[in-house]
Amino acid sequence: MTLGSPQRVRPRKPVLAVGKAGVDVVVLQQGHVKVTSTDHEARQVILDVGGPGDIYGEAAVISGRPRMADVIALDEVVLRRIDAQTFRRFLLENPAANYETSALLSERLWNAQRERTNTRTPDMVVQIARRLLYLVDVCASPHDGGWSVDAPLTQEEQAAFIPVSRGTLAKALKRLRSQHVIRTGRRSLTVIDIEQLQSLAEMT
Repeated sequence: MTLGSPQRVRPRKPVLAVGKAGVDVVVLQQGHVKVTSTDHEARQVILDVGGPGDIYGEAAVISGRPRMADVIALDEVVLRRIDAQTFRRFLLENPAANYETSALLSERLWNAQRERTNTRTPDMVVQIARRLLYLVDVCASPHDGGWSVDAPLTQEEQAAFIPVSRGTLAKALKRLRSQHVIRTGRRSLTVIDIEQLQSLAEMT
């Protein structure tokens, strides 16, 4: 956190851009981002959501290849931007950090492969429950007896993250609300029965 320079990024503004050279990495200190790409029909797909403590851009810096996705601020983001040379030198001089970076890359690859090969179920609620659990894991905090997703995702963005159509998501969320599993509001989602959500996610 002593490396690089501080920067603020306004909501909905780019943090890193797809196709650009890996000239720097960013470490989030405050706020949340979405990692996005487009599918073969040019529709936006949200690959991941991140918050304070997460690092982005390291794959392009290490591999020397162009960035594979956009990283966009969801709310007011405060970060450290570290140039590639400084970051590489830091990894060489700090084996523990080098190991953690390798573990992070492996985890992201594993998650991507799991989503690519995950069996799609006829019941969209099961698929949605699995992704909601992931959001709870990566960017939620305890709130009013439940778990509130801190990243301010619109319903359209939630649909792009799953991914399903917005109409399908709306129906599934309505069902989950009626079962008292979740509570929703404008750009807010709280899981109020985590055990029931886990049970739904484990259905095949």
